[in-house]
Amino acid sequence: MAHATFPQSLLMALKMPIGRLNHSRQFVVVSFVVLLTGMFVIGTWMGDQIERNTVNRAAAIATAYVESILATQLGARASRTGIDSEERAALDRVFVEGPLRRKVVRFKLWDADGTILYSSDAAQIGRRYAVDELLAAAFAGAVQSRISNLGDSDNASERTHWSELLEVYVPLRTGENGKVSTVAEFYNSTENLGRDIRAAKRRSWVLVAIATAAMYLLLLGMARRADNTIVAQQLDLNRQLQQLRTTIAENEEMRGQLREAVARTTALNEQFLHRVAADLHDGPAQEIALALMRLETLGEARCGEGAHNGNVSHDFETIYRALNASLSELRNMASGLGMPEIADLSLADTVRRAVRDFEDKSETTVQSEVDEALEEAPLAIRITVYRLLQESLTNGWRHTHGAAQRVRAQRAGGQALIEVSDQGPGFVPQAAFESGRLGLAYMRERVRMLGGVFEIASEPGRGTRVLARLPLSLEEAERA
Repeated sequence: MAHATFPQSLLMALKMPIGRLNHSRQFVVVSFVVLLTGMFVIGTWMGDQIERNTVNRAAAIATAYVESILATQLGARASRTGIDSEERAALDRVFVEGPLRRKVVRFKLWDADGTILYSSDAAQIGRRYAVDELLAAAFAGAVQSRISNLGDSDNASERTHWSELLEVYVPLRTGENGKVSTVAEFYNSTENLGRDIRAAKRRSWVLVAIATAAMYLLLLGMARRADNTIVAQQLDLNRQLQQLRTTIAENEEMRGQLREAVARTTALNEQFLHRVAADLHDGPAQEIALALMRLETLGEARCGEGAHNGNVSHDFETIYRALNASLSELRNMASGLGMPEIADLSLADTVRRAVRDFEDKSETTVQSEVDEALEEAPLAIRITVYRLLQESLTNGWRHTHGAAQRVRAQRAGGQALIEVSDQGPGFVPQAAFESGRLGLAYMRERVRMLGGVFEIASEPGRGTRVLARLPLSLEEAERA
């Protein structure tokens, strides 16, 4: 996307709250405000300095000029006792009648008590006013100057002709000790002075504005370059993020397929075990049963022929017992491989069915606590719970002969907690796993395959406790 121009970016940024802008636009706005504020502060300060310096320079020139004239006209006659008629006439010829009146529009001589000893406006002579700060500083020996708006009480006649004047106080010293006895005050027109000040201020403002604009453009260029870098990095990060999202989506799809495959594999495994059980029952078991029947018939016939056939009868009996034991073993294997139909059972009913089937087979009693909240669960979870209980109870019965076997099944959030315990002799779990006992590995891998947790707590002489935590949904299994 193309970048907006600077004015457009600035206008857009100024119209939006600062908190909603990105970092580069925040920098543009803040730096603009800071530089603009700095420009006004510096420009105002420079304008004040220009005005003050111009006024002081003009006052210094006028002071030197007026002092030279006063020294010529008054000499050592100026005193605190006043101005005589001869001195007044001499001053009138300079400030009222002479050419200096065009430059010095008003001239006054002040006594220390605030009395006007002489004024180019004769009406002001002899009037007395309060001594202000500038007049007092002049009597202290310092030249004072300012652009006056003629607001003081002694400027009533000046206000009728001018709006502002350059006002200068010059201390006049008499005697050998150089003591200030009189202060000369004169007013110059500010027309030319004001024009010079305004021109100087304009030049200073132009300079400050150009310097500020140059600094801002430099900062803007740096911000634009940084913004371009950030945009490029963002595009690269977005590209990487999109790739990551694609990868995550593919992983999620693969995990979903794996989850479905696990469920199908569990169901197919049970179908396979059912088929093996049926094949064992209908195949080898039937053949062995038929052989036993034939051997039994032959044995009865041989026994009827006489005692000399005693050895043969003994051999037949041995073969018969071996085949009969093999048949029992095959039937037990087929019974163990097969599992009742649990497709329509809840998880709680599946737990109860597994316990009941074991009790019927072992002719023992198992204490059980089943939480009725264990309702819906995928078929793969129910199959795993049934096989876990079948294997755990069978192992316990085989090694402890059913010593206080107990089953507890409860719901904890999105998980089912299945616990099988007994008071048998116990064993060392790590040693049992390392010995290659298939029953424990079988239970552990079944539980882990569905995202569950399998634990065994057992010590020699302290019984055994098998605990499995299984998710109640395949989505929970996927997250696990």
